[in-house]
Amino acid sequence: MYFFFHLLVGVATGLFLSEILRSRRWFFPVVIGSVLPDLIDKPLGRVIFAEAIGSGRIIGHSLLFIFILLVIAVVIWRYRGSIAGFGLPIGALVHQLLDSMWKLEAIWFYPLYGPFPTGSYAEGYFFIYFWRHLNAQQEWLALILLILVGIVILAEWYEGKNRFVSFLKQVKGPVLTVSGTISLGLGILVLMYHGTANDAWFSPLVGSGDPLVFALALIWCGVVFLYLPLHRLNRARNTQ
Repeated sequence: MYFFFHLLVGVATGLFLSEILRSRRWFFPVVIGSVLPDLIDKPLGRVIFAEAIGSGRIIGHSLLFIFILLVIAVVIWRYRGSIAGFGLPIGALVHQLLDSMWKLEAIWFYPLYGPFPTGSYAEGYFFIYFWRHLNAQQEWLALILLILVGIVILAEWYEGKNRFVSFLKQVKGPVLTVSGTISLGLGILVLMYHGTANDAWFSPLVGSGDPLVFALALIWCGVVFLYLPLHRLNRARNTQ
């Protein structure tokens, strides 16, 4: 999956955990964790050790990396008393599942299968990488949804008072509903037409990822975005 799509699913997961556990401290660790594997592996495998490795999926896409993050989270919990650090391995695991890493056993279960597989070396990789993302329909969809959800986050977390923020607070429910409807609807369509003659309709949107994983991720985002306003409304009624 592409960067912004990873970020979108990370935001949805972070919002869900923050709501269920009633603590915003979970949000940013989950979101950071959801893109951390690429932030580590792409520079390492495609720039620093490009000629030797030539792959953007190495240590950050392994279960060993999840274990390391879990150890860090335990240390933070033990000495700082905060369990929000567990958001990092949660976000990183979500990233790995979106990339279907179970299909790449030598990477996911490193070092059980020996060294990381080597890929091809390409000059100007990051220009190619940037151009591919710029032209990916998946990225544009994710970016639009991130902007919509970002409006909601700004409305909820900004403490200042002005007309613009007041307006955002009024529309945050409908914005989440629209975002959830788009995500859920597209996810269901991709799931329905996956493997059929009409599968080609959604191929540009899915990109190089697994269509089933892409569909389930969209459905997850849609369910979260639709659930949040309903859950908050129900909680507000119970407190009255």
